[in-house]
Amino acid sequence: MLWALAEVFERRGFHLQNYLSRSCFVARHGGTPLAASARHLDSWLMSPEVCREILVHGSRSCDFSVIEGRFDVARGQGDLGGGSLDELCRWLDLPRVVVLDVTDLDACRLPQRPAADALLLDRVRDAAEFARLQTRLESLWGVPVLGGLERLQECRSAIGNFGLGQTPPRELCRALGDSLCGSLRLERLCGLATQRPFPEVTANRLSAGQRLAEVNVAVAYDEVFNCYFPDTLDLLELQGAEVRTFSPLHDECLPEGTDVVYLGCGHPENADARLAANQCMRASLCGHVFNGGRVYAEGGGLAYLCESIDLGDSAGGGAGGSGRIVPMAGLLPAVARLRDDVPPPEPVEVTLAQGNWLGEGWSQLRGYLNRRWELTPTGPLTRYAAEEGHELDLVGTGQAVGSRIHLNFAAQPEFLRAFFAPHPSGVAVSAMG
Repeated sequence: MLWALAEVFERRGFHLQNYLSRSCFVARHGGTPLAASARHLDSWLMSPEVCREILVHGSRSCDFSVIEGRFDVARGQGDLGGGSLDELCRWLDLPRVVVLDVTDLDACRLPQRPAADALLLDRVRDAAEFARLQTRLESLWGVPVLGGLERLQECRSAIGNFGLGQTPPRELCRALGDSLCGSLRLERLCGLATQRPFPEVTANRLSAGQRLAEVNVAVAYDEVFNCYFPDTLDLLELQGAEVRTFSPLHDECLPEGTDVVYLGCGHPENADARLAANQCMRASLCGHVFNGGRVYAEGGGLAYLCESIDLGDSAGGGAGGSGRIVPMAGLLPAVARLRDDVPPPEPVEVTLAQGNWLGEGWSQLRGYLNRRWELTPTGPLTRYAAEEGHELDLVGTGQAVGSRIHLNFAAQPEFLRAFFAPHPSGVAVSAMG
């Protein structure tokens, strides 16, 4: 539905900014190749003021913003918690649009009326069924129905075959847009979005102001590593960092003068042989740490820092033990094993049992745990998380820190400031392959 909406907006000349209601990376979201990178709001991680500021900052160059997620009533039993779309709607005074799968409707009775300002109907059979349902729902629920998306089995089958993090091709977006545009009451949707004045923003963390010490941050960004929180990168630049990108896949060395290497989440399993073959980059990373440089890596970036990755019985991974072993950067004495059965991201709060360059001992951090990679230590590995069961979620050796927890530093400024704190050069102890 969101891809269809984005396509219709694009045809009308409107630029759309997509937000997720939880600060974690998901297999698919409403962003398209034509839209800006998805940003994140989170009522569990952020205060109302921070959410308001991030929304204004991220939407400054677009016409419409859409915050996607599941309303609390739809998340159901056993929900893992974390950020709440309902809470964001209350904090930011946002209109609620519910996407209703009409195949779940009982022919004889309707479910409880959702707390919604408007409805979009999904999986309608044809224009006649849409008109019938629109009349029925508007008369019984008193909620306007603003459009409907057909069943489009071929499109949905194609979407089911997408890989993790894959954006929809243009042909698919056009097909979705063609289906929705015939029934979409765009002017009514625009009116809904503009009928409430947006609260004034009083904070200024995301505006150019007092700058911290200059630091050079090298961000890994290519077709393998590309999962970052845009507001974190914005804040680094606004507070004085020079942010430069490099590719662990294609480049031979880190950018000159790098102080901190930032390896975001990604999919090293998709290019394992090429990453293993780039020995020049691996040597550059090791030399950076040996000379006192700092490294922070998350998720797939953490797996890349390990001695090797275990891809199970096939390139797609395997839950049945050791399989194809591929050497990686070798900064952390551990093997990262790719899981098949990946649970949803889980909100966690951990305490640093001892300090590292990101934070002092006994400070607390919040984020979303990604269990896609499991670690098996092969040598001395510092375990920073104090809580039982999370010992291998935040680990390190010397100045290299790796995390299975995705951290949105824009929501935790005390850890963001650690990027700018001076750290003496020294020799880091690490097991090298």
